[in-house]
Amino acid sequence: MNPQSENKNLPAPHIVGFAQELKKLTEWLASFNVESQIFSITGIGGIGKTTLLTEMAAEARRYSAVTLWLDGEICLQTPGAFLSHLEMSLETEYGRTRTADTPLLAHVVAELTHQRTVVVIDNCEKIDRIDNWLLSRLLPLVAASEFLLVVASRTGLPVQWNTNPLWVNRVHSFSLELLTRQEVHEYVQSSGLPLQVQQDIVEKTDGHPLLLALTVDMLRRQGRDREEYEHQLPRILSAEILKEATSPYMYEALQLLSLFPAADQSMLNQLLHHPLSVLDYVALSTLSCVRSGVGGLTLHQLVSRMLREDYERRDPGHYQMMRSRVLELLTERYPSVNRLLQMQIATHTLELYREQLPSTHAYTDFSTVRQREVEQQMSFEPEDLPYLQRFLNASLARSDWQSELIESGQHSALLDDIANHVPEGIRVIRNADKLPLAFCAGLWLHDKTLSILEKYAPNDLKMLGEAANSARGLPPEAADTICILLAAVDVEQSYYRPEELGGMLFQFWLIDAMNGLRAIIPTADRQLNTLLSHLGFEERMMPTKQNAKEDMQIWELDFRQATFGVWVQRILRQNIQTPGFIAQEKPRVLSWDEVRQMLQHIHDDTVLEGMAPLQAMGCEGVIARELVMNILHADQPTYPLTELGQRILRESYLHSNYRKTELAEVLHMSRATFYRHLRQAFQQLGHAFAQRWMALK
Repeated sequence: MNPQSENKNLPAPHIVGFAQELKKLTEWLASFNVESQIFSITGIGGIGKTTLLTEMAAEARRYSAVTLWLDGEICLQTPGAFLSHLEMSLETEYGRTRTADTPLLAHVVAELTHQRTVVVIDNCEKIDRIDNWLLSRLLPLVAASEFLLVVASRTGLPVQWNTNPLWVNRVHSFSLELLTRQEVHEYVQSSGLPLQVQQDIVEKTDGHPLLLALTVDMLRRQGRDREEYEHQLPRILSAEILKEATSPYMYEALQLLSLFPAADQSMLNQLLHHPLSVLDYVALSTLSCVRSGVGGLTLHQLVSRMLREDYERRDPGHYQMMRSRVLELLTERYPSVNRLLQMQIATHTLELYREQLPSTHAYTDFSTVRQREVEQQMSFEPEDLPYLQRFLNASLARSDWQSELIESGQHSALLDDIANHVPEGIRVIRNADKLPLAFCAGLWLHDKTLSILEKYAPNDLKMLGEAANSARGLPPEAADTICILLAAVDVEQSYYRPEELGGMLFQFWLIDAMNGLRAIIPTADRQLNTLLSHLGFEERMMPTKQNAKEDMQIWELDFRQATFGVWVQRILRQNIQTPGFIAQEKPRVLSWDEVRQMLQHIHDDTVLEGMAPLQAMGCEGVIARELVMNILHADQPTYPLTELGQRILRESYLHSNYRKTELAEVLHMSRATFYRHLRQAFQQLGHAFAQRWMALK
């Protein structure tokens, strides 16, 4: 099925999420002699508040409760307007009319208390206009009946609702968050779109319900190019945020706040063209996408990313300059704040420069890592071990990286010993149901762990040199160095690509190491050696290579003495000039579709010469063909192109020995898996081509 063609007969995606909220409603509807309650639904623009209210109203009608729907934008002006809209809704929906001699309030109260009733009000941002009247006059009259009030707003009910003596224990607040990866998969699977298109949607919409629904709807009905639509996604959410920003100055402040993990008024005013007054800062803190914390104001992570993407597209030069200035301020602030804020700064720095981290590596993909997913990282529990052993066995069968210094056949036994004796050396990433998705395991170097290291990886002790020697006699509580030996992900689950889980693992260890620790990884894996150098690890000189592979290297990330600023300069050294952190010109990278077109016409000089992307790079068609030929025929693929990606592209476009379906069979892949690897190879070649062209220039 072609996602670009119009097909109105595709099945409509069903509603996902809202399980907790709908369960609470169903419990109330199904109970006998329930007390009156209030449900408060909150969340940023487009998060699904109206959709949830629609589902709640439908559920209430299925239970035969009187169900009234009001729009807060027009019914919350005055108490009289509110009662009038209730009266009209009762008459329109249920034919309940008021007699001429019955007061309006008495009529409404009689109807609301006559039988079980649910009143749903959307857009309640202005409820403070009449909340005193509601709490003191109307709601006490219905409190003893079976009455449920459901209100939705971006910022939630005013504080007096949660402190009112009559309602303090009857108000239930539900803050809507991004959809989980499982919920997004569930939604797109019902869309009728091809599997590859579904995967694109999952990765690009970031769990935001509005973006998800709009993207699926566009691909199902509008027939527009999805690469073009991808660029519009940040603008859609930006438009939602603009509904709350009452002035251009407020939007400028939001835009700047998107570059900080958290910022107070003084930090923002150092960089704003129009500094915020105290009242402006308070107004900024009341927006639905902003939260107040110890470090100042924090922007919702998805809104933050979307605003940054929109900012960069509109004014890339100014964006790069402001991002550099923000990084300078964060670097200055880092040593003086507590550990929690340091982790916040480190996480946000990785987010700010995510596009400069390896995005098409065989082991990691940072491009779709969400902070909500990273927060699922937890300590090891004994019941995790069967899962981790399964991940490890699958990794060994595929010859994925595990420390080459471990004695052959001893990897599973080593994991058992780490789990039984030093479980603090294991970190686990979990899904929303707390089930393991990935792990990495190592040994904190101290006196009691050296015997384990000597048993399973005797060559490590010689190769680690000072790190091993300094651990002798060291108590466990004084250990500050971990040697990472094992890592694996769940390749059987379908919600995350292995590289995404790898990105989460590495991001976790980067942030963990920034708390004054040292991480050491010994490896002879070429891909991992390349990756670690890009992540700010430094190669250590080995005391000896006796009994080790010739290409064995030891990588170290040491924050025991190194400062945050030094690491930032190191990890960004190819993109940032020091000490001012001024961004250098980055090479233009061909998109996956541009690479595909170039490969399709790789032997046609006329077409290559006419390709606008190559012209924009200043690369002649003949030179482009030579570069591609060299990259695809090289003994070692140019980073980040993998050997698998190199082979797929070489066989598909240069040798043409197989049709794509035949090549998938040769590689023992399903068609869906093959086309996923093919598109990834296009992306990898785009980066490799840009690097080779910049070096040639």
